[in-house]
Amino acid sequence: MQLPAYDPSPKVLSRLLTLLPQQNPPARDQLTPERHSNLTAVEWAAVRRELKKALDGVPPVNVMPGAEPVDLSSKVQLQVLRTNMLNVALKLVEFYDPEAAAASKATPRTSKGPIVHDLSKAAYEQVKSAEISPESAYAQIEPLMVGPLAGLIIPAVSPAHVAAALSVLAPVPGKFPAPTRRKNPGYYDPTFQNGLAKLVLIGGRIEGKVFDQAGIHWVGGIEGGLDGLRAQLVAILQGAGLGITSTLEGGSRSLWLALEGRKEQLEEESKKDAPADASS
Repeated sequence: MQLPAYDPSPKVLSRLLTLLPQQNPPARDQLTPERHSNLTAVEWAAVRRELKKALDGVPPVNVMPGAEPVDLSSKVQLQVLRTNMLNVALKLVEFYDPEAAAASKATPRTSKGPIVHDLSKAAYEQVKSAEISPESAYAQIEPLMVGPLAGLIIPAVSPAHVAAALSVLAPVPGKFPAPTRRKNPGYYDPTFQNGLAKLVLIGGRIEGKVFDQAGIHWVGGIEGGLDGLRAQLVAILQGAGLGITSTLEGGSRSLWLALEGRKEQLEEESKKDAPADASS
């Protein structure tokens, strides 16, 4: 899909200004796209209602080590995405470098400095000329941007919120089970179930990386959330450190034992030779 020809007219800029700000934040945050088959307004309301119930049960999470826990539940959004605007936003996030654009002599300037915001001509030109690698995140997610899309946008990486959302939007028995009828009767409301039947999880974009369904399930299944992942990482690093120490110690210990054994052997031989020399 090609970017539209640059047109600085107020009409075009107005359309970009009203649409792009809605798409850039999802592209920069944690995005879980869901394919939807044109849900009605009532069905969307029911889906968002049940999603809010599940997210409200997630406690505040530590987004950064040492920081105060943050309640992300109220900031999670389920949005219908405009695929053409999302396409542009994803390109901007991955291929646009404002610092490089600011350093270019060709970039228009004002008294306040170079014009390098996301809607600038510099951004358009840089994205237009970018070479898209098949290994890039954009190249991996671009085939999914076809047809009606909805995105679950989480402002920070939180496996607990992903797990809660999956239990409502894409439940997996035994891993992300749906709530029981006794615990949440509203989940089995026909209006919600009709809306749920029209949603299909297709993947996600988390911290610039693209994940398929299995990857999303892995993120949601991290025990203890980010704190649990950090604990696992520390344990792996500690285990690796102990392994390296043991390996290094093992080599020096073997050498020391070999030298000690040879030393004792020489001492015994010298003791045997001493009486023979005395008798002669």
